[in-house]
Order: sequence, then C-alpha cells, then structure tokens
Amino acid sequence: MRINYRRWGVFNLVGLAGFVVQIAAIALLTRWFEWPAPIATAVALEVVALQNFVGHSRWTWRDRPTAPNIRGWLRRYWRYQAAKTASLAANLAITTLIIEGGLPPEVANTAAVLLCAVPNFLVSEHVVFRQAS
Repeated sequence: MRINYRRWGVFNLVGLAGFVVQIAAIALLTRWFEWPAPIATAVALEVVALQNFVGHSRWTWRDRPTAPNIRGWLRRYWRYQAAKTASLAANLAITTLIIEGGLPPEVANTAAVLLCAVPNFLVSEHVVFRQAS
C-alpha cells in the first residue's frame, strides 16, 4: 500500500481545524448561551462532522469528486456519517479503557484520537472518498 503524504497532511490539518471549531462551539454554547454540556457537545460534533466533510471533499480528496448530483453527494455523506459514528464509538471505548487504567480523561482522549487517526484516514481513503469505478 502506497501512502500519499500530501493527503495525510491535509487530512490532519482539516481534523485539527475541526478540533478548534469543536472546542469553540462547545465554549460558545455552554458559556454564552448556557446550554447543557452534553447537548452543546452533540451539536458541536455534528457541526464539525459537516465542516470536516466539506474540508475533506474540497481539499483532502479534491481529486475524487462525487457524482454531479445530490444523490452522489448524499451517498458520500451517508458513508462519511457511518464512518464517523464507528470512529466515535471506537474513540469512546478506547478513552474509557485508558481512563480505567488510571490516566486522566484528557490524556486518555488524546491517546484515543491518535490511535484512531490512521484507521480513520484509511476508511476515508478507501470507503468514504473512494476512487470512482
């Protein structure tokens, strides 16, 4: 398997931008609008999922356009959402296991994000933004 280092780098930059948007959205919704943290987090995660999808479509996998209609875009977005749901479940499981091992939640979640990075990239590369046949 050959690794496209430009794509890997852009993938991580889009993800980092998403992380900044997520933290900012959670802070805005909880501190300024006084939303409960779980609701603010859920909304922030969905905003970031959309932001990352657009970023990956426009920059990371710009060489792999979807079908030029709404059905093609929706099919890709469905694959993206399914992959993100699986990734969030894996992240939660890993974070929980590491916390039970005695590490703080922030360290545990950072480790989980790092452990999930390569599988997330590979699923995006080969399933979500796959080459058109």
